[in-house]
Amino acid sequence: MKKYNFNKLIRSNLPERMKKEGVALFGRHLTDGEFAKELKNKLVEEASEVQDTESREDLIKELADVMEVIETLSSLHGITKEEIEKERLLKYEINGRFLADNFVDYIEVPVSNHKVIEYLEKRNRPYECN
Repeated sequence: MKKYNFNKLIRSNLPERMKKEGVALFGRHLTDGEFAKELKNKLVEEASEVQDTESREDLIKELADVMEVIETLSSLHGITKEEIEKERLLKYEINGRFLADNFVDYIEVPVSNHKVIEYLEKRNRPYECN
């Protein structure tokens, strides 16, 4: 047998399918805290797969995976679709939508604007010296 490290969540129907193919699985039950952390890792993984798509069909499949992770993570924390939609609409009202015309290459912030500088540093947007 060849051993492959996985260290990630898989969908619930996969263990049975894998066993039918002769694959032996070794895992464990996660605590709620571990499960939440691994769902967040899965969300990043699935979002990365969205980034790599080249066809509409593949994009649909990967977005479906992202939505499944979001549904599960929301359910774990007792968050409803309505709560998420309410927040989405609030952000839309305040910040608008994403448009192709709004790609920003860089910004310049006066050194006296400590509020914006602090915000950017917390968001891992380091100052670039010229």
